[in-house]
Amino acid sequence: MPVTVSELAVAPVKGMRLQCTSEVELGRHGVTGDRDFLVVGADGKLLLTGRTPELLQIEPAWDRVQNVLTLSFPDGDVVQDMLEPGAPATTRMYDGREIVGWIIPGPLGTALSGYLGRPVHLFKRAPEHLGGDDEPVTLMSQASLQALAPELNGTAPDSRRFRMTITITGTDAWAEHAWRGERVSIGDVMLRVIAPVPRCVVTTRNPDSGATDARILHALARLRGKDDITFGVWCEILRPGRVRVGDLVIAPSCI
Repeated sequence: MPVTVSELAVAPVKGMRLQCTSEVELGRHGVTGDRDFLVVGADGKLLLTGRTPELLQIEPAWDRVQNVLTLSFPDGDVVQDMLEPGAPATTRMYDGREIVGWIIPGPLGTALSGYLGRPVHLFKRAPEHLGGDDEPVTLMSQASLQALAPELNGTAPDSRRFRMTITITGTDAWAEHAWRGERVSIGDVMLRVIAPVPRCVVTTRNPDSGATDARILHALARLRGKDDITFGVWCEILRPGRVRVGDLVIAPSCI
């Protein structure tokens, strides 16, 4: 059975809902249009989904050609704006890595502040900075998702809980975890697998409501051991290009 791409996803605004898509473009600094925006507090600190799960209820849509960002809020309000960069700013990821960018003035920041009940800003990262947590691309398999089902009342978890770029089908469960250091060809792209992704409390939250409703970390600990709470893998980009749903995946263990 060939190994192929089954799902692709991006998050235009870090921490908000994922957008499923049929293709993605991978450049030198990551996936085009992925984590282009972040939400920061009045103090400039990045808002993390684990501490601000309300972000998951916001659905973003980013039209890079028209330079328009749309945010759809759970109460039905839809706020849209053509973006102009404001004051230069910096923020930091959870590991201390600095990200340079700009505050985006206007109605989107105002709407976010009203929704969250405190002053916040929409932050546009500079294109040479990585908006993801550690590496530009993440990858997981459908088989690994299915392997969690017996620990979760027989139902595989929603793939969006893991917020991965690329989902593949046709492998055995956990096959991708064995690809550390290996090259993986997908469509026009060549990736190198860095390491499995350590998992946090965000995976336990419903990807639509933000409510804690699944013991994902407990399930991983039972299946993989308490010292291996990982799921999916981080990848670096060796050759940029385009990946589409249905593309063939070639790794040494797939041959």
